[in-house]
Amino acid sequence: MSVRDLLAGRTVIVTGAATGIGQAFAVGAAAQGAHVVVADMNPADETVAAVEAVGGQALAVRVDVADDASVRAMAAAALQRFGRIDGLVNNAAYFREVRLTPFEELDPGQWDRIFAVNVKGVWQCCKAVMPAMREQKNGAIVNIASVVAVAGQPGYLHYVATKGAVLSMTKGLAKECGPHNVRVNVIAPGFVITDATRNRPVEWQQSFLKARAISREQRPDDLVGTALYLLSDLAAFVSGQTLVVDGGHIMY
Repeated sequence: MSVRDLLAGRTVIVTGAATGIGQAFAVGAAAQGAHVVVADMNPADETVAAVEAVGGQALAVRVDVADDASVRAMAAAALQRFGRIDGLVNNAAYFREVRLTPFEELDPGQWDRIFAVNVKGVWQCCKAVMPAMREQKNGAIVNIASVVAVAGQPGYLHYVATKGAVLSMTKGLAKECGPHNVRVNVIAPGFVITDATRNRPVEWQQSFLKARAISREQRPDDLVGTALYLLSDLAAFVSGQTLVVDGGHIMY
């Protein structure tokens, strides 16, 4: 098996794929031979062009993962264009608008919105792709959580809580989906430098860097190899697991 053949002929949906980490996942999957559904609330022309630049095929779909009808339409579009759904990367998350706030002062409306996207959205995307994966008797779902769900983090309680929910959901989903040969795992990244995170307090960013064994900034590409492994047959007997990718901040 060559590197190019790792996901050859498969269809992978990546949510939140217009920029940042999601874009890196989409391009990485395409480079391994996958057809990629680039799903995002925002225009994804840049990601589509990047996928095509590595020889892949892309379908851009506008989706709000918090809206069930929108998510079902995403899955239907994937099946109509490519005929199958083999992988799902639940990367979309509400984070850009989140600011360091004591938990007593959190806005209830933002609390509800972040849970609608980060938790309900993951559930709805899994629900939408499962019929196709069940029929194929094969599939791989990769949920994206965060190292803060493992280590805790002051000032972002609602975000931390949603990512902790993703860790637990992954275990439950793995048990339910396993009999259909559908694997469900989770990646917990450290603090990754993207357009959505550059505005975080410098002291906060430095605290992550100093705690790492590999003392440098984490980039979106640092996560791609782990996602590709979990989507591929190399991880055919791996399910319900949390893989922390943070440069050696959290160690089990």
